[in-house]
Amino acid sequence: MAAPSLEDTTSNRDRDPVSILRARALADARQLRLLACVALRDGAPRADLRAANARAAARSVLAHARRLSRLTVLEHTPG
Repeated sequence: MAAPSLEDTTSNRDRDPVSILRARALADARQLRLLACVALRDGAPRADLRAANARAAARSVLAHARRLSRLTVLEHTPG
């Protein structure tokens, strides 16, 4: 997972920066939740702790994207 970059919009030139940011965060959160499911099934030690950490990271990614999207909307709002 990489930090959401507004410059990396080669295939999304028509979309606004906020929707790109939200889509990237959603994809990253989905990947982290999948990682949590894998952690519960892989049989390695402390699977519950690793799954909880992955789910917490997913929530953190989404919360950060929400904060960034609010700031981006404020920056791009005329007036």
